[in-house]
Amino acid sequence: MKQRIIQVELATVAATTIGLFVVLLVGYLSWPIARGVSGIGIGTGVAAMVAWGMHARVTSPPSIIASGIAAMVACFFAIASAEVLPAGSVQWMVQGGIYGACFGIPVALILGPLGLFKQPSRNDSLQRGR
Repeated sequence: MKQRIIQVELATVAATTIGLFVVLLVGYLSWPIARGVSGIGIGTGVAAMVAWGMHARVTSPPSIIASGIAAMVACFFAIASAEVLPAGSVQWMVQGGIYGACFGIPVALILGPLGLFKQPSRNDSLQRGR
C-alpha cells in the first residue's frame, strides 16, 4: 500500500509539472497567449490530460482532479511572477517556474491521495440498479 501511495503521488506531481512546463514554454514563445486566465487554463488542461493519459499506462494512476488543481495553482503563481520579472523571458521561465512549482508541487502532494479512490465504472452503477 505504501508503494502505491508513493506511485500515485509521483504520478500526480509529474502531471502537474508537465502542465506547468507547457505554460512556461508557451509563455516564452508567445506571452500574450499564456498570460492571464488562458495560461492557467492551458496548464490545467494539459495536466489533466496527462493524468488521464496515465490511467491506461500506470498501475497506480494519478488523480486527474488533484493534477488539475495543482497545475492551476502552479500556473497562477508562475504567471503572476511576471509582475516582477520580464514577461516571456528566459529569466521568467526559470524563476517563475520555480516560484510556481514551490506552490503547485505541495498542492499536488497534499491532494495526490485522491487518486487512490476508485472511480465507479458504468458496470458498477448498472449492477446496483438491478
